[in-house]
Amino acid sequence: MANVRDPLYQVLWNTLESYGVNDPKLLQMIVDETTVQQFKAEEILIHIGDRPQRFYVIRSGLIRYYYATESGKVWNKVFFREGQFSGSLNALITDGPCRYNVEAIEATQVYAIPLDLIERDIGLHQQMQQLKVRLTEEMFLRNEAREALLLTCNAEARYQWLLNNEEWLLSRIPQYQLASYLGMDAVSLSRIKKKLSREQ
Repeated sequence: MANVRDPLYQVLWNTLESYGVNDPKLLQMIVDETTVQQFKAEEILIHIGDRPQRFYVIRSGLIRYYYATESGKVWNKVFFREGQFSGSLNALITDGPCRYNVEAIEATQVYAIPLDLIERDIGLHQQMQQLKVRLTEEMFLRNEAREALLLTCNAEARYQWLLNNEEWLLSRIPQYQLASYLGMDAVSLSRIKKKLSREQ
């Protein structure tokens, strides 16, 4: 049995506590059923159409969600870094299939938490119910904000939003992926960056 205070689980502990999960017995139960998994850069954690059985907390590395067409066109949906939850919201809420691919951008280590543990303990522990509600609300609000950004803001405003909210992405993903995330091509992104650089 792993000790919940083992340094290996420190990021998991900190993340769960930030979501209000702080009961020692519950934390120990989660650690007991959680596995630590490694993924190489560009390795898929969840394929579109999969019915994933686990939700993740990122210990180290970077994960993206993306859509891909049969012709090879790719749209980046969102990125997650260390200390954040990652997984299929549809699977968490409805036990349905994942609607996008989940991929490690760089070498990534995650804590894999069984979804059935979350569901099973909701009836036993109020903190698990609160965790599910907060995860659902957080992801819904993030999706809504991103949809508004893409539909109502011009390219320069989208890039400015990135600088204000997720500047850490600039040093961790290639420019073509950043451009896809912002709903533009790499050439347009390059022009915006040069324009803003000149203005400064």
